[in-house]
Amino acid sequence: MLIRLFLILFFIVLFIITGCSSEEIVHPAYESVRTSAPRPEIIDEPECDHFWRNPDCDNPYICLDCGETKGTHTEHEWSTANFQEPSICVNCGEVNGLPLEPGFTLLGYRINTTSGRPFIYETITSTDPDAITTGTVTLLYIDIFESDADHPVKAGYEYITARFLLTFDDKNARDSGFQPLTGQFDFFGFDPYDTVTPHQDLEDSDYPEFKIADRKLNYFGNEYEYYVNYSQVQSIWIGEIHHLTLEYTFLAPAGYDGLVVYISNAANWSDTGSRVLSDNFDDETLFFRLRAQTS
Repeated sequence: MLIRLFLILFFIVLFIITGCSSEEIVHPAYESVRTSAPRPEIIDEPECDHFWRNPDCDNPYICLDCGETKGTHTEHEWSTANFQEPSICVNCGEVNGLPLEPGFTLLGYRINTTSGRPFIYETITSTDPDAITTGTVTLLYIDIFESDADHPVKAGYEYITARFLLTFDDKNARDSGFQPLTGQFDFFGFDPYDTVTPHQDLEDSDYPEFKIADRKLNYFGNEYEYYVNYSQVQSIWIGEIHHLTLEYTFLAPAGYDGLVVYISNAANWSDTGSRVLSDNFDDETLFFRLRAQTS
């Protein structure tokens, strides 16, 4: 009896625990789920602060950071050509054409002398203008310096000294002497129609023993005064050869290379006062352009 009662209670409890539903409990199968990385957030780039390059004659304003442009390019502004430089655009530096052609070469003259070499030189004698004596002319040296004990400083200027040796050893020179003709002019500003009197177209200056030329030099488009000192250093016979040493010293703008000394036949000159400069020249005239190295 007790056993029966125990079994009845056991099945009642089991019924309560398991329930009375007849549905089958289905456990879902495991499935993989595809996932994707989150898209990055798009952030607008900050505006360029622009670092502008100034316009030139080819380009407008250009930003050196982003390349953006604005405005228009500038126009060429040409400088005036001079004897040392061609016309140049002051905005971009572009070159237009060539420097001015010196008057000396424009008219077909040519520098044909070098330093240290004797050149044949013919001129008339002192006492007989119909007689010719033949000698030589040598440019001994060119010395360029700023100042020394005898030459005071002038700001922006330098001294150029050229010494020449003339020798004569023929019979006409021994019997009748010789008469040289020398002078100076500006290679760049040369004008064959200028009237001159050798060594007399100079005025007194504030520099001892120097005369101031009545014409000015044109150097990089600016005009400059210049000063001249001419002297016969020595005139002496050694045996049957006469040695005449001449010296020119110029005070001119530093770096200027256009000063020319000429030595010509004195027959080309007449003592009638001022005359045209080129009348002093003939095919045998020697031209020495003074610069650090002649060629």
